[in-house]
Amino acid sequence: MINLKKTIAGVMALATVVTALTACSGDQTASSDNEQTSAPETTTTNTTMGTDSGVQEAVSNVSVNEEYKDIKVDTKLVWMAWWEIQEASPAVEMFKTLYGTPATKPEGYDHVPDENVFCNINVPVYADRYVDLAKRVSSDDSPDCFPFEIGYYPYGIYKNLFQSVDGIIDLTTDDWADYKDVIDMFQWGGKNYCPIMELTPTSFLWYRKSVIEEAGFEDPWTLFENGDWNWSAFMEMCRKFADPENGMYALDGYNPENLFVCSTGTPLVALEDGKLVSNLNNANIEKCMDMLMKFDTSQENLRYPRDVENNWTVNYRKWVNGQTLFFEDGIWAYESNWCKYIKLMKWEEDEVNFVPFPTMDDSDTYYHSMKQDAIMLCAGAKNVDGYKAWIYANLVATKDPTVKAAARQQSIDNYQWTEELLDRVDLVKDPGTFTPVFDFKNGLGPDIADGSSQDTIVEQLTKYPYMTGASYTQIRESNQGQINTRIEEMNASVQ
Repeated sequence: MINLKKTIAGVMALATVVTALTACSGDQTASSDNEQTSAPETTTTNTTMGTDSGVQEAVSNVSVNEEYKDIKVDTKLVWMAWWEIQEASPAVEMFKTLYGTPATKPEGYDHVPDENVFCNINVPVYADRYVDLAKRVSSDDSPDCFPFEIGYYPYGIYKNLFQSVDGIIDLTTDDWADYKDVIDMFQWGGKNYCPIMELTPTSFLWYRKSVIEEAGFEDPWTLFENGDWNWSAFMEMCRKFADPENGMYALDGYNPENLFVCSTGTPLVALEDGKLVSNLNNANIEKCMDMLMKFDTSQENLRYPRDVENNWTVNYRKWVNGQTLFFEDGIWAYESNWCKYIKLMKWEEDEVNFVPFPTMDDSDTYYHSMKQDAIMLCAGAKNVDGYKAWIYANLVATKDPTVKAAARQQSIDNYQWTEELLDRVDLVKDPGTFTPVFDFKNGLGPDIADGSSQDTIVEQLTKYPYMTGASYTQIRESNQGQINTRIEEMNASVQ
């Protein structure tokens, strides 16, 4: 049984939400089946919560280790991403408190305001972000910082786009203790590249309380608390709810199949002792794929057929209208989507809920895919001291309870989060709740493992069973030769 405990932290200022890119004001209607989230998920640094007076006061009163203050930063940092660093964010405010505002502007950035810490390079096309980064690295025009994405790791290291933080960031201090074991799991060739400051479940299963009650189901969160939230309980609900002839489906979302694989405790591709390891022949993964096949229209027809009905796009309106039982999405979905529907539909404040992905039947351990908040140091970065200071500013802001409590209150005031939901967020983010699972399958290179296409040979392993009802074992036999060859090539590069 899971002990639901209230921790100090809330969704807080550094949560992985799209607050800088979305809002919940106005009487907007969900009239289109093709509604999409406004941008790819962000990292810790993208939030405007620093504009809140309570957060700013909390930041100004934080006491920090003197070691963190002993860094001199003269030059503004160059950040490259598909979003801009918000200068009002808590982490930037923390940077200014600790290190001041760097006065010197890098060459080519004279237009940046004097009061800014960052010079932003906006990636014009998200799909080309690593191509653009590679061009800058090769031309000696590297940015200093770039967001960490497991979907390009360790391939980005393999292609010499990033450098190790060993000797730059001291990952042995107590401030890193909560995630030190995880940081070690991300070592590539015995070196550290990922100063992970926080973990959050990659996605949840969102559900509406009234829809669950009307269907006669026990609340999924209650099942989770009691240790009864497993594949069988989930599948039973899905089968009872789905009625395709009347437009009722059990599950929607872009990547639920990947989360189910991680619930086995075994990723398709692991990183062990600094090298990649294939688990394609694992029996639990095969069992998971057999379950996922049942969701396709060719079998039990449990999933929303977005490929047939909605041009491969998820359908938020069906979930809002109670025609989809579960919707797979991350924490940011609340602020980017659900909060506006709470207002528009005049729902009760406890109507929108989430539950982690179910565990395997009879599993002794609760595994879950976890998203990592980290910032990469680019190869050829000119401002290493600035990068180091930025990491420490994020670390301090992430861990300080006063900052987190102030930002938690702002989440309640501005985005209709409830205390109960925030308590649940606290629980699932607690390092003791889950055994984290990280799948490096998309970190083998975009030519064979691009997660944006279901037809790359790595994505076929999970997408085809779920989206087409195809046999996992047959797909595996066709593709694992190329996958194993790439793994061997990448491992050889660090021998």
